[in-house]
Amino acid sequence: MTLLGLSAAYLTIFIAGFGVTLLVFAKAGRLNLVECSCLSWLLGSGAVSLLIWLCGTFCSGLLLQMAVTIACLALGISGWRIKQKLGSKFALPLPTNVIEWLLTSLLLVEIILFFYVSFKHTLGWDGLLNWEIKARYAFLSGGVIPGSYYSDPGRAFSHPEYPLGIPFTELWLYLWMGEPHQFWVKTIFPLFYAAGALLLALFVTRLSTKRWPGLIVATLLAFVPFLSASPGGIIVGYVDFPMSVFYLAALGYLLCWYREDTVSNISIFAGCLALLPWIKSEGVILWVLLVFFGLCLSLPKHRTRQLTLALLPGLFVVVGWRLYLRLMHTFPPSDFAHPSFSLLHHNLGRLADIGLPIVLYPLSYVFSTWPSYTAHMTSSLPRLLLHVVPAGWLAIGLALTQPKGQVR
Repeated sequence: MTLLGLSAAYLTIFIAGFGVTLLVFAKAGRLNLVECSCLSWLLGSGAVSLLIWLCGTFCSGLLLQMAVTIACLALGISGWRIKQKLGSKFALPLPTNVIEWLLTSLLLVEIILFFYVSFKHTLGWDGLLNWEIKARYAFLSGGVIPGSYYSDPGRAFSHPEYPLGIPFTELWLYLWMGEPHQFWVKTIFPLFYAAGALLLALFVTRLSTKRWPGLIVATLLAFVPFLSASPGGIIVGYVDFPMSVFYLAALGYLLCWYREDTVSNISIFAGCLALLPWIKSEGVILWVLLVFFGLCLSLPKHRTRQLTLALLPGLFVVVGWRLYLRLMHTFPPSDFAHPSFSLLHHNLGRLADIGLPIVLYPLSYVFSTWPSYTAHMTSSLPRLLLHVVPAGWLAIGLALTQPKGQVR
């Protein structure tokens, strides 16, 4: 029964995401099946977690589960009907030579290995006490996190102000399995790796028109030690890598939109951009960076109106979550003080230790409330930098395809 419930949970997530993807891509004519599968997971997990949060303000228990399930099925059916009406066809891009077959096989082996290794490890510290704990509280309370959780000083260690993208995806699995089974919930994270690696290969291929660089960087992604051998990686249930996949997806579709002005590209960009601050608080920083990149790309093409519309879903998520935390009287975060010019002036001497190359993330440690802010940096900064690792591989893949002397 546990496996049956787990299968039903994943099926509804993919149906919801598949429906959203078809609604966006239906006019494309030919639908890349790999791309649709990746987006089905990303958009499906985002849609389900948001639906649980929104519907949870009105109902709980079995009624909540039924409401979200019906919404997922409605999205899937709507997308399929639009696809059938427009006559769109699925296409599966297969390797065309021996090298591509070898790289594709290696990539599939890596994905399987990440699933295997994930089953060999337990959830890590943050995976348990910052993320899974929210899913467990909600499961034990009919799918809704109790209001007392947000305002209880004794639970401030678990960061009640963190958003619920991953915890409520875990909760959805718990609701269908009928128990908070930590072993099976770990399968979420290798799925994010599979989606990220495949999208990385797709973006490099699409932007360079060459498949081999995309497959190379996608296979090399697995060899980043932090993904598998350190806190924050895929196998311990932290949200840093899932957020890096959403950042990669948003950046990739932004670049595709710059190259080819289509509604589908800017729409998927808007969806992935909106989910960044729903995955982790630091997602707001990445959201701001992508807005800046988008402005830089849209101004020469005179597409600022499209970009402005693409920002609205993310603004609704950010503002809605902040308002919800205020209504819940959430206990203030304990790791960072509220930024102010006086505190910045008082702690300005920390900049020498923090460093200047990557400004936005390190600058936050100026406001750290830890007795040793350098220890705070050591414990969390490497995981924060993981957020941009797939995007870095995207840049490397594109650089591989540039003629000598033209790499920019």
